[in-house]
Amino acid sequence: MEYNIAVVNSSSFGQVFTEHWAELEKIGNVKRFMLPTDIDGKSLAKELNGFNIIIASVTPFFNKDFFDNKDETLLISRHGIGFNNVDIKEAKKHNTLVTIVPQLVERNAVAENEVANLMSLVRQVVPSSERERAGRYQDRAQFMGHDFSGKTFGVIGCGNIGSRVAELFGVFGGPVLVCDPNPHVPGNWLNDHNVELVDLDTLLSRCDYISLNASLDDTSLHTIDAAAVKKLKKGAYICNNGRGALVVEDAILDGIESGQISGYAADAMEVEPVKEDHPFLKNDRILLTPHTSAYTYECLHGMGEKCVGDVKDVVAGKQPVRELTHTV
Repeated sequence: MEYNIAVVNSSSFGQVFTEHWAELEKIGNVKRFMLPTDIDGKSLAKELNGFNIIIASVTPFFNKDFFDNKDETLLISRHGIGFNNVDIKEAKKHNTLVTIVPQLVERNAVAENEVANLMSLVRQVVPSSERERAGRYQDRAQFMGHDFSGKTFGVIGCGNIGSRVAELFGVFGGPVLVCDPNPHVPGNWLNDHNVELVDLDTLLSRCDYISLNASLDDTSLHTIDAAAVKKLKKGAYICNNGRGALVVEDAILDGIESGQISGYAADAMEVEPVKEDHPFLKNDRILLTPHTSAYTYECLHGMGEKCVGDVKDVVAGKQPVRELTHTV
């Protein structure tokens, strides 16, 4: 069989670790596609016509229309964690294997970036650095921040990454609260890390700093909406390295304008890439980064290794490791 491999919407696969690209070229024809994030399924199938193996980023969406118009796809290997942009049921109907990167590969990178972005926001690292570059040392008193030590921290979504964020928050010595109806942690994890499991309203009302790490589904979509913002402890900071759609963007803006929210840091947006006229980019209380949480050398190497391994397994007639409990 001839193998044609499409690398879709990943600007990092095979770039830093070129050996991963070279390994795929030993198997078949490899081509990178950078497609609109909102491309419809039928158009996506047309663009990828003839490619029977796909290495996919967080976008676009491989939905029913895609699979109905593209039946030769053997494998979709996600260059990342989560199946959010692949219709698993439709993939199964069309005998397409779907795999993801093991969660532990991204755990430290994403969690550490979340804390880094939050601290940068609170301490106004970016604007103060820009002022220094501009020779405006005398403006330094404008960049007041807040301590982290002794404050109350909240994590919404206590799985692979959320649990690591909670562990990192614990370094600051204050209470750490988590909200998750089914936290994916060992039975003694809460006690070992002095973490309190609470409901959402309690977390919102008590926490100075809140991290969003829930998986995106019907129950978590727009968790932070206008009603949730009203329940926040006044002046809270929120960081989101999970999924952009965990928040209602207008509610975030209104909360910042009213002072209910002191600042918002996000590495994930509901629509990516962010358009240049997006109001978040014009607000100095908001820090956006371009979905780079996983961009450490250690993490990208592990992600690439898993994708290449998936392709090699399929070509060899082996069953690749799919991770988690999702099966196709």
